[in-house]
Amino acid sequence: MNLDNLLIMAKFKYSILIVLSVLKFFFGGETSMAYEQPKYTVLEKRDNIEIRQYSEFLVAEAEVVGDRDESGTAGFKILAAYIFGKNRGDHNISMTSPVIQSENSPDEKKWIVQFMMPSKYNIESLPKPLDSKVHFKIIPGKKIAAVTYSGRWTESNYQENLSVLKKEIEKAQLKTKGVPLWARYNSPFTPWFLRRNEILIEIE
Repeated sequence: MNLDNLLIMAKFKYSILIVLSVLKFFFGGETSMAYEQPKYTVLEKRDNIEIRQYSEFLVAEAEVVGDRDESGTAGFKILAAYIFGKNRGDHNISMTSPVIQSENSPDEKKWIVQFMMPSKYNIESLPKPLDSKVHFKIIPGKKIAAVTYSGRWTESNYQENLSVLKKEIEKAQLKTKGVPLWARYNSPFTPWFLRRNEILIEIE
């Protein structure tokens, strides 16, 4: 078998893995709460937001280019392929929740999409990715201001709730660090009124 045929077979294999991962996530009969999530403690509730203390956790991430919606989809596919076998040893890694997305370079429409890795892993024990776009990062423990909302994943819905979060942060006279993180806990097949979406901003 020549190299071209091997490459075609490899691409087909990982396309199937992505489809299977999406089907499991969307139709596996589990809710987002069935998946492991980052651990945090609610320190305070202020009207429409929560102040949380997050514990350290490990993520796999990929940088993608495009608008918010298409980049989220592209990043999900890359990371889903990794956890469902596109790694050395063809290991399956349990899915987690949420999918986290943030702007990395607004001028160039670059985004970072992240999956939390199950807590049983560390950077050394995680299977090595076969896709060079996948990288690992330790997210240190930090204090976060969070707004939770339901509804569709539209830009207008995101901006409306980001505005709510920023107003509450300003009212509380809190100082922020870094860029907002967009966290989505459900599949696109979840009715819009049942979805859990969050915007998170680190505070000092």
